[in-house]
Amino acid sequence: MEKNTKILIGGVVIVLIAIAGYFTFFGAQEKIYTEGTQGAINVKKGDTFKITLKSNPTTGYQWNADFDETLIQLVDTSYKADEPQLMGSGGTEIFEFKAIGSNSNTTIKFAYARAWESVPPIDEKSFNIKIK
Repeated sequence: MEKNTKILIGGVVIVLIAIAGYFTFFGAQEKIYTEGTQGAINVKKGDTFKITLKSNPTTGYQWNADFDETLIQLVDTSYKADEPQLMGSGGTEIFEFKAIGSNSNTTIKFAYARAWESVPPIDEKSFNIKIK
C-alpha cells in the first residue's frame, strides 16, 4: 500500500472516531425538566424527555400525570431517594415521556394526592409542551 493511501486511511479513521465521540457525548444528553422550569418545553416528534418532581412516598402521596395520549406517551416512571437515605425522607419522582405527535401544543398536568382519598390534591404542577 502506498504511503499516501495509509495516511488517507488513518485520517479517515481519526475523523470517524471524532464524529462517534461527538455524538456519544452530545447526542446522549438527557432532556430533564424540573418543577422550576420556566416557559414551554420544546421537543421534536420522537424525542424523549424527563420531568422530575419532589416527592415523599412515605406520606402516601404521589404525583399522577394527566396528558393527551395522542401527542405524548409515558415511557417510564421511577423514584430516586434523597441522600442520605433516611426513614421518612423524600426524594424525586421521575417521569419519562416521548413526543409522538407533531406540530402541536399540549400540557402535562400533575396532581400530588393520595390515591385512596377523594379530596383535591395538595399540590399541582403544569408543563407546557411544544412538539415540532
